[in-house]
Amino acid sequence: MERILETARVRLRPLTESDLPGYQRLLTIPAVAAANGSPADVSSAQIKRWLAADRQSPFAFTIEDKSTQRFMGTILFYQHQTDTGAPSDDAYDLGYFLDPVDWGQGLMPEALAGSLLLVQRAKQRPQTVWATCLVTNHRSQRVLEKLGFTVVLPHFEAPTIGGQAATPERLYRLDLLAEKN
Repeated sequence: MERILETARVRLRPLTESDLPGYQRLLTIPAVAAANGSPADVSSAQIKRWLAADRQSPFAFTIEDKSTQRFMGTILFYQHQTDTGAPSDDAYDLGYFLDPVDWGQGLMPEALAGSLLLVQRAKQRPQTVWATCLVTNHRSQRVLEKLGFTVVLPHFEAPTIGGQAATPERLYRLDLLAEKN
């Protein structure tokens, strides 16, 4: 199953343990942490656990600069849970982050479009991709809308763990058709 794809400016490849330094660096940048709704002062041990868990996702991609091989970010497709809590075989929850030095250049839509193509090719049947972003994260909203995601819920507050305050989010959906051979 093909898991590598090059676009005009980026290369998508599987997320590996060797990505830990770049992964950790980005997740501790306050702007990236804020956009993801997580704290920037996370321990190295926690970030290692996150990377290990993310690598178990059905599709976990590293975004690299095509010309320099610099770690730019990740795209993750987590198994979507049905209303009964069972994993869905035809739906994913999308997560992604990108180095702030690369923001505003159209790189994330380019990389996401490539990752969606890889999922289509691998699954060969219709898939639904769900995505959430903070209602204050206008960049992410534009990225999702540019790729054809539609707003399902413009404002909701997800359940929190450990007494954290709920943060308003927006829910998006994209239906992928099976790629024709």
